[in-house]
Amino acid sequence: MRLLHPQAGDVDVESSYDDVRSPQDRRPYVVLNMVSSADGAIAVEGRTKGMSSPADNVVFHLLRSIPDVILVGAQTVRAEGYGPPRVSAERQARRVARGQAPQPTIAIVSRSLELDLSLPLFTESRPVVICPVDVDVRDVAAVADVADVVQAGKGDVDLPTALRQLRERGARVVLCEGGPTLNGGLARQGLIDEVCLTIAPILVGGDLGTGILGRARLPTTVPLELVQVLEEGGVLLCRYKVTGGDVIAAATAAEEEERVDGGAAAFNAAMGQLDMPMQIVTAAVPEEGERGGCLVGFASQCSIDPPRFMVWLSKKNHTLKIARRSDVLAVHFPTPDQFDIAARFGTRSGDDLDKLATERWHEGPHGVPVLDDIQRWFAGRITERLDAGDHVAFMLDPIEGSVEGEAPQLGFQAVKHLDSGHDA
Repeated sequence: MRLLHPQAGDVDVESSYDDVRSPQDRRPYVVLNMVSSADGAIAVEGRTKGMSSPADNVVFHLLRSIPDVILVGAQTVRAEGYGPPRVSAERQARRVARGQAPQPTIAIVSRSLELDLSLPLFTESRPVVICPVDVDVRDVAAVADVADVVQAGKGDVDLPTALRQLRERGARVVLCEGGPTLNGGLARQGLIDEVCLTIAPILVGGDLGTGILGRARLPTTVPLELVQVLEEGGVLLCRYKVTGGDVIAAATAAEEEERVDGGAAAFNAAMGQLDMPMQIVTAAVPEEGERGGCLVGFASQCSIDPPRFMVWLSKKNHTLKIARRSDVLAVHFPTPDQFDIAARFGTRSGDDLDKLATERWHEGPHGVPVLDDIQRWFAGRITERLDAGDHVAFMLDPIEGSVEGEAPQLGFQAVKHLDSGHDA
């Protein structure tokens, strides 16, 4: 492997990251490690494996031997099939000599505790799970059997507080491996100290989706100082120091204060007066015998050619847990005289019962439930999932549907008095 910057020549890779140990007083030193194609994609068909290379693997495992904690989002754990960290015996000895545990600890950031506890990550190691304080206590109890639980924030994980708690647990260096939503949250709070970015010499094309920070909007640009660039086989391994972290944290705080004190109340009042159309969304994972459905008010066509539809599911909704593992969702458009069906899907929780047990339905594409009594519906293949705050957005590519006659659609004003089966 060759060093291109700050000076060209061969390099001992093992020693080139020796100084990634600059602990902060109040929180750990945070290093972000990501891979990107030359055209900005961060995954090929949902996984990073397609951009991997021998050079990237060398640095990936080297970086994993440095931190006390490896921080990762729950979606990345699911997509990449995370297991326990594996550090060689030689590197374990170096860690012990530095006063660290032989292996780093995996810390998973999860807003909903929707985790597969049968993964080797839980059965062969004891990770840390970081979640909000208001998640279901039953879920916390289940996770606590196989992991240490850290709670910070309400509704969403408070990342600054979570990092401070990791520091109190002895973590001086944290390596973040994504995904993009977690990266963006750290960046907005000025919590990233260093970025290690591998640029793979490939073009992915198509819908590239998000970059390494997801769709996080930064209140100002964040300058980076180039520390080094390694090259092997056309792969560039760049390392940057982040400058101005305090500035972006202050700008984000000011922006949040403006949002809370400004238009949020007026916006909520305006939305409450609209009569937005309501949908019933169903999902299934047939091979696991799971199915469910919910009443949804956040949905819209978002492209004509190709046809695309976006639907948002609440993170408090049982159906979301199924939709995350589904290939297809069905979207039904009830009429005003089908209020009773909408009420059954809107006022009961799938955590407590099978809503479809009382409905007439048949299996649609990929086993998704299609309601027989609603004549206007379509089934769409999920092409993208986006974190949108307290909801998750699903981009759908329509593959089957039916329309019989014409009728108005049930609107929000007719159902807004219903008591939801879950917290908003």
